Order: sequence, then structure tokens, then C-alpha cells
Amino acid sequence: MIIAFFGICYAQSVNNQTGKILSAQEAKYVLETFCQYHYSSCFGGKAYIPGSMIIKSVGMDQNTGGTYVSGIHSYQGQYVPLRGRKTHNDVQFNATIIRQNNGDYVIFNKWYEPDLMNRKGGWETGQRLIQYK
Repeated sequence: MIIAFFGICYAQSVNNQTGKILSAQEAKYVLETFCQYHYSSCFGGKAYIPGSMIIKSVGMDQNTGGTYVSGIHSYQGQYVPLRGRKTHNDVQFNATIIRQNNGDYVIFNKWYEPDLMNRKGGWETGQRLIQYK
């Protein structure tokens, strides 16, 4: 928890130095990268459906100075023996992208749709640093 706090504080200071909000296209690239490589590990075995992300709005996150993005995406739920995975389409998400010297720090919040394993929905959060080579 402390590492995450200091990471966000550091990210905020770096992002405030650039003062640049990402375009919808840039944000979509960052979030597609995050989802393709980290979605399953952040969200308990759920699988992001590549290319399903639709950006609805882009602005500035007042808390971090990063780029705030909201929209919808699709994913497949956890694998259930004899049933497979349930596909969840057009699920809400919001994310904050904080540009850093060594990559983009992504805080991704998604709605968890009720399924066989959990009958209640709610918000889930995953966060990772995306480093580009």
C-alpha cells in the first residue's frame, strides 16, 4: 500500500511537469496495452476481449493531474468447469493514465458484472506500470 501511495505521488509530480492530457487515440493505445497484458492478473482470471474498448470521454484527473478516461469494453468471466466463460459486453470502465519518465502508470476501474461465482456486481481496480521498449 505504501509503495502504491508513493508511486502515485511520484507519478503525479512527473505528470504535472508535462501538463499534457493524452488524446483519445493515445489513451486507447495505453489502455489496450494494459488490458492485453495485465487484465487477467489484475481481475482474477477474467479475460479482456482485444479491440473491444470504446472511449467515451477523456479529461484531466483532478487528483493526479493524469488523463482520466471513461468508456466501455468487453471481457470474458472466470472459467467455470463444464460451462466455460461467460462473455460480458459493453461493460463500463474508467481509468487514470499517469505519464512517467519510465512508462505510463494505469489505474483501471471496471464494473464487475454478476456471474455464477458472484451474484453481486461492483467496481474492481487494477493498476500497473506499462513500460515500453
